[in-house]
Amino acid sequence: MTLQSSTQDPSLGLLPTAGDVVAVVEDDPTTRLLTKSWLEGAGYTVKEYDSERSVREEHGPAPTVACVDLGLGEQSGFDVMSYLRERDPELPTIVVTAEREVETAVAAMRAGAYDYLTKPVDRDRLLHSVRRACERRRLIDRVKNLQSELGTGPLTGNVVGASSAMVELSRQVERVIESDVAVCLLGESGTGKELVARAIHRGGPRRAGPFIALNCAAIPASLQESELFGHERGAFTGAIQNRLGCFERARGGTLLLDEVGEMSASTQAVLLRTLQERTVRRVGGNQEIPVDVRIVCATHRDLRSEVDAGRFREDLYFRLVVYPIRLPPLRERVEDIPLLVVHFLEKLRARAPHGVRGLSAEALDALARHAWPGNVRELENVIHRSVLACRHDEIALADLPPDLRSLPVAPADATPRESGEDLLGDEDEVVPLRELEQRAIRKALRLTRGSVGRAAKLLGIGRATLYRRLAELDLAPDAVGRIVA
Repeated sequence: MTLQSSTQDPSLGLLPTAGDVVAVVEDDPTTRLLTKSWLEGAGYTVKEYDSERSVREEHGPAPTVACVDLGLGEQSGFDVMSYLRERDPELPTIVVTAEREVETAVAAMRAGAYDYLTKPVDRDRLLHSVRRACERRRLIDRVKNLQSELGTGPLTGNVVGASSAMVELSRQVERVIESDVAVCLLGESGTGKELVARAIHRGGPRRAGPFIALNCAAIPASLQESELFGHERGAFTGAIQNRLGCFERARGGTLLLDEVGEMSASTQAVLLRTLQERTVRRVGGNQEIPVDVRIVCATHRDLRSEVDAGRFREDLYFRLVVYPIRLPPLRERVEDIPLLVVHFLEKLRARAPHGVRGLSAEALDALARHAWPGNVRELENVIHRSVLACRHDEIALADLPPDLRSLPVAPADATPRESGEDLLGDEDEVVPLRELEQRAIRKALRLTRGSVGRAAKLLGIGRATLYRRLAELDLAPDAVGRIVA
């Protein structure tokens, strides 16, 4: 690979992102060294390979971009391209060749090359191509992660949902996924805060680094500093060797501080200093160790109220809660329950085939009536338990736990006037359309004894639409009885 320099700025104003790894496949050591020097000077991490064999012997993580010389002695760069794309179909590959024939360029592009450079290669042209390829790779990864980790329309995978609440959650995540801004995930237990934190990590520029999660509520106050910042040998009884803390283990990646509201006052003070200085000092140590991590915190508490009560430092609050994201509880997105049920059934089928493929309408309606204090985690537990109890290919109402089967049903013998459901009211009364819709939904649910499926048919709309309208119209439990808790 022959290369030529230029006097322009090597980065062309396009800065690489932490974690971008460029694989350079070149059999000439001088050219390979010069290419590495250019790329590392621009801020990239470089992996060198001198042959197809050395590429095949690599079993580590796939690179962000590959630069492949088509002339590898007796070997073909096309074979290397083919192998790399088998490992990672989305890998952008930049091919370099001394041949200037159109046929070679066309063959390279047909083989999946992202760009085609001819020798002698200009440094700025190479760096610009690598930068653009990295941007393309990040875009592909972000779309893939948002689809798999953050949903169908946008939150699916481990965090499933197509409701308006989950679409908004996806939009919030998209705003912060490419930056290093401190994110605070707020939500009840079981809403999927750690899953969203992992999605932020995997979709962001630090995806090649580690993801470390620490549950502050599960660590005694006396050990929190050691867990976060590490300790030196002999720092306290039982410290028989040096130990890295979460900050050091998460270097280059993301650190999730789960249930950060449970952190002790002394640990809060040390954490504030760490965030300000970007260094840690191990317990019992004197050395200041630089750290480079993205902080995501999560809590089910109202941290602002904790600050007002004097239980959480205000200065630390402003450091951690730069961009708060609220995760909706399951009762606010009842329309997502069918999607979640399908997801959990597929998950269980992958682990151990049970032959259960769905739920009956009565069972699904019973799930919609439940309050779900444990949120999605509780729903997964209920589905697992129901699958074990089911003896057919569909979960029936009788297969659900007793507390879900015995939820109250709206009375079926009330007259429209007794229920306040005379849709049009008095002759001279003008009823707002929103109120008319509420009355129609109440009446349909009363006549069908709370069956969402049958009520939707009476109203001429789909089941999912009715679930969504129940949430959007703020119909309270006393208004629709068993449907919304």
